[in-house]
Amino acid sequence: MKTSVILHGLHNEFTLDQMKACIELAEKYGGSFRHVVTGIQITGIEKDDKEKLISELPEGVTTVIHRGVNSLIACVGKGYCKNGQMETKELADYVERKHYGRKTSHKCKIGISGCGRNCPDAMVKDIAFIGTSQGFMLAVGGNTGMRPEAGKILARKLTVEQSKKAVDILVDWYAEHGEPRERMGKLLERLGNPLEGVEL
Repeated sequence: MKTSVILHGLHNEFTLDQMKACIELAEKYGGSFRHVVTGIQITGIEKDDKEKLISELPEGVTTVIHRGVNSLIACVGKGYCKNGQMETKELADYVERKHYGRKTSHKCKIGISGCGRNCPDAMVKDIAFIGTSQGFMLAVGGNTGMRPEAGKILARKLTVEQSKKAVDILVDWYAEHGEPRERMGKLLERLGNPLEGVEL
């Protein structure tokens, strides 16, 4: 029986050495690659080989979790893209190191875009930061499921430090108050804006 493994690198970036190692593993176990929302997938491997492949993953590469903060995608941002309005790496590194893998009631996807072109499709993530010339815009509750919708804008003109504080509050709030299998957008509808009245 065939199966697959979804791989996660630091905010979905993979070094050349990591990619070379993953290519060697795909060749070793007869797999091929696909890009999926949560990362890079090695598909077409034998089910009996899955755990062996996982045990041989290079340092810094893990498998995607399926419940919790399981996807962080950030574009390269200002300084690396001519359209970038905000630098993304500092915020992405912070979110990844502090929150990736946090257990929540359901999956929680986070997107960080350095400009309004929105290459990471951030607006349909549970938490989205979109760069503008005046700072980050924050949207919450996006979804690509059976009822796709963009997140609701909760704040504008955020600095990187304010964005860090906002994501801490949001993930803590979701982990504490989310009901089983409730996505963040539904929690927002049920309880309202957790940032209301909070000084970021």
